[in-house]
Amino acid sequence: MGRPEGVPEVFDVRTVVYLRSGDNPPDLDEEASTALHHAHLAFLADLGRRGLVAANGPLLDKSDETIRGMSVWTVPPDEARAMAEQDPAVAAGRFRVDTARWAVSAGRIAFPEREEPVGERVRFEDL
Repeated sequence: MGRPEGVPEVFDVRTVVYLRSGDNPPDLDEEASTALHHAHLAFLADLGRRGLVAANGPLLDKSDETIRGMSVWTVPPDEARAMAEQDPAVAAGRFRVDTARWAVSAGRIAFPEREEPVGERVRFEDL
């Protein structure tokens, strides 16, 4: 059938992890809640230092209030999910994890802090 006109020939495919509100979040006092949040942030910072996460952050002005944050990972979805589930806030039930593969026109989005490619390059026909 071929590629529709205007559709890129090649895509960069990356793993995206969404953090959503947990189904049964723990009932924590302010001190414990802050400590859990700090452990969550430290966990993400470590993943970034290790080169497993290329970018991450909270999502704002959302149409779905259960979506809390998003990360672009440098590993396949199954590996990203397994690691993301080790996040202290996920393990505690504050968040739950959803993963997806995200295809974007090749070269459209750069991660200048990374020397290595993020994801894989895939032809339209192979998506």
